Amino acid sequence: MLNAGWVFPYDSTMTRTRISQVYLWTITAAGAAALLFSCARLSRDQVDIRFLLLALATILIGPRLSIPIPRVKAHISVSDTFIFLSLLLFGGEVAILLATAEAVCASARIGRHPRTHFFNAGVMACATFMTVWTLRLLFGDTLKVHDFYSSNYLVLLCTMAVVQYLVNSLLVAANSALKTDEAILRSWSKNFLWTSITYFAGASAAGLIARFIGNIGFFAFSATIPIIAIVYFTYWTYMKNVEGAAAQAEQARRHVEELNRHIAEQERISKALRETEEHFRNAFDYAAIGMALVSPQGTWLRVNRSLCTLLGYTEHEMLDSNFQAVTHSDDIPNDLANLYRLLQSETPTCQVEKRYVHRDGEVVWALNSVSLVRDADEKAAHYIFQIQDITERKRAEAALQSLSLIDELTGLYNRRGFLAVTEQHVAAIRRDKKIPIVVYADLDGLKEINDSFGHHEGDRALAGAAEILKETFRSSDILARLGGDEFIVLAAITQDESAELLTRRLQEQFSVSNTLNGRPYDLSVSVGVAHFGDDDRYSIEELMAQADHAMYEDKRRKPSRQNYSRQQFSRPLMEAVA
Repeated sequence: MLNAGWVFPYDSTMTRTRISQVYLWTITAAGAAALLFSCARLSRDQVDIRFLLLALATILIGPRLSIPIPRVKAHISVSDTFIFLSLLLFGGEVAILLATAEAVCASARIGRHPRTHFFNAGVMACATFMTVWTLRLLFGDTLKVHDFYSSNYLVLLCTMAVVQYLVNSLLVAANSALKTDEAILRSWSKNFLWTSITYFAGASAAGLIARFIGNIGFFAFSATIPIIAIVYFTYWTYMKNVEGAAAQAEQARRHVEELNRHIAEQERISKALRETEEHFRNAFDYAAIGMALVSPQGTWLRVNRSLCTLLGYTEHEMLDSNFQAVTHSDDIPNDLANLYRLLQSETPTCQVEKRYVHRDGEVVWALNSVSLVRDADEKAAHYIFQIQDITERKRAEAALQSLSLIDELTGLYNRRGFLAVTEQHVAAIRRDKKIPIVVYADLDGLKEINDSFGHHEGDRALAGAAEILKETFRSSDILARLGGDEFIVLAAITQDESAELLTRRLQEQFSVSNTLNGRPYDLSVSVGVAHFGDDDRYSIEELMAQADHAMYEDKRRKPSRQNYSRQQFSRPLMEAVA
């Protein structure tokens, strides 16, 4: 008895492939022995014209014809029916011979390996041999007398189908199990369980045909073959139509599933858009700074609470006007020019310090950041205004100016102003989890510029260097001119940034300025950097001294001032002589 836990044991010196080969040749040899034994018992009386006709139909037609069983992955093979019919009509020996020949022909149609043909023939010969001798042991001479109307006839047909099915399927399942290292019963139930239907259907068809032939004779039955063929092809056509309808139904089902997935995806996207819009609405309405959506014509489309509080108007009053109505008259031309540049895609965003007018008439200074949003057709949809109140900072700057803390030539802090604000600014930087650094910059060749072009041009060079520093560093950084050609910056960097990136960007800004400006000389700076430590051991003056020392190290690595003078100013002097 077979069970799910039984598998072929492996010898330590044998691989699975070798065992499979031994099994294959064993079944082939057993089939050959059964075939030779049957041929020895075959009599001439069993082989007549009727058998030859049936054998010809089995070999030529049987393997090519099969009837599919609806809703089951199986077919009723006509060749199985012919083999069972030959067993019932002509005896077991001719059935074994015919089954072996049919297996060889059918195997040759689906493969080219001779070893596979021999195995398939051996399996079929063994299965039919076991079926024949089981029927003889159980039913004796029933097959010889063709007692198609006896009470045992139905039992005989069922026994014939069961034995043929079990022996055939188990032999093939064992071969498959050896190849995949799987239990025989698992391989059999997975691959061959449903094929039992085909054997019972074939045995039933053979029993009906044998009984029909017993009533009207074999050659009379031959006259019904065209009718049977017509019925077969009619059923075959019907099954093809059923398969086509099933394929169309499957395609329609897949289309419905695809449509459902598309609808679900659209719903997901719509939900995500709604959530995004809700997040934007919350961020817009409750932002700490003023925010507004402005039409390309300048009217307010939407304003938040912070902006209304900043300017002293209600939301309704704001939406009934435009941004020009609350802008200082002196700043309107510059605002319109910036918006035009955004509209022409000359710049992605603009940031300016400008003046608004509060409802009570007071001036409100704001850092105005504006960007343009376009629709799907790349047309201007609206501007986004972000308006940060900097009135207090402007007042503080004015106070510093009045206290002589600003350098008049460059507009930067002087030494006194720089030292006055740095302590508080360093604390603010550290509250923001950033690193404060001191950048010391010395303008190269200022003496040569003064000697070659005069002190007026030297002042222009200092002012130009100050503008480059402003463009390089953030508006929140503290910039100062300490005197002469020396500048200093208190900047903030994050943990992911480096001071080298700032100094490199500074040198690049000087290079760009030299390229675009028509000065008869080039500007450059020597730079030194010092970092604040976490333990606050150094004062701002000590950090300035460290940065100054690093700057002189950088200057020493450059060509000497004498060489600098010859290289940088030789061409303008020659032009002056000419």
